[in-house]
Amino acid sequence: MIASASTRGAVVTLGGNGAPPNGPVRQLWLAGPDARPRCPGLFGGDAPLIASGPDTAAASLAVTVEADGGSPQPTSQAIVQLALERGVFGE
Repeated sequence: MIASASTRGAVVTLGGNGAPPNGPVRQLWLAGPDARPRCPGLFGGDAPLIASGPDTAAASLAVTVEADGGSPQPTSQAIVQLALERGVFGE
């Protein structure tokens, strides 16, 4: 992940996991200590995901495998999870 505080955006790449089986997608989540996870987007194959306007209170980033089209909330165990330093999105 490369984040820019000045543009409040990030580019997130995901590699080394192979393609998910037919149908499921990889979904990115940002979560804060007191908030539901928020989805800034779905990964399209190996293409980087560009997330704009991430929540400045986000404390972690996670990727889950979800049904085709994504999910309104995570339904599976994270395949990747990163703790974010305070201020990574401009707070």
